[in-house]
Amino acid sequence: MIRLLALLGWMMAGAVWIAGSAAGPTWAGDGVPARGLLSDKDFFRLATCGARVGGPCQGPTVRWRNPKISVALTSDPGGMPPKKAKAVSDALDAAIAEINAAGSAVRLTRNDALRRANIIVRRVPIREGGRTKGIPDVNDGEKIGVGYNYVWWVGNRDLTQATVLISYQITYADLKSVVLEEVFQSLGFRFDIENRRYEGRSILSQDSNATTKIRGQDAAILRMLYPK
Repeated sequence: MIRLLALLGWMMAGAVWIAGSAAGPTWAGDGVPARGLLSDKDFFRLATCGARVGGPCQGPTVRWRNPKISVALTSDPGGMPPKKAKAVSDALDAAIAEINAAGSAVRLTRNDALRRANIIVRRVPIREGGRTKGIPDVNDGEKIGVGYNYVWWVGNRDLTQATVLISYQITYADLKSVVLEEVFQSLGFRFDIENRRYEGRSILSQDSNATTKIRGQDAAILRMLYPK
């Protein structure tokens, strides 16, 4: 799930949008509805600004100004079984490799020693449906699914920070897809798609965690937002 905070000069401004993966609570409508396969242009607008086909945007299109983006997995605070903790780490490596291989200008680099990486991934001892408390860069009281994401941007619509939360309750079956979705959405693809044709086809499918690759239209919209 992704929680989005628009900041102007580090002061909160404007509305707050929520979109989500199939595993967690979501914004009203549970993703942006659409029918059939969309054109790349329509899919891009839906994913980046929440526009239905032919309709207006729900919010701005945001992106990282510098496509060389750092990623860090924080130390496990304890409680996640070691095998699952390692699986989260492995899923993060796989997500980075998928995104880097998609043909865009984005280059994600993992360095867990960074204290302020652009994208910070945290394993949290919160059950699905539980609420956050005492997590850096995340408001207390936020209800999360097995995956959750905060994204900040400044007034010029440049992304400045992203925090991904992965619940200890996540299943091995969902882990690879959810981690990939949360990292992918941290690049500016803030809205899921509610459309049966995209189940198993797109990482942004609202109702499926079956996708573990960045292919087809997912790769196309990544190249549109971050052209070489």
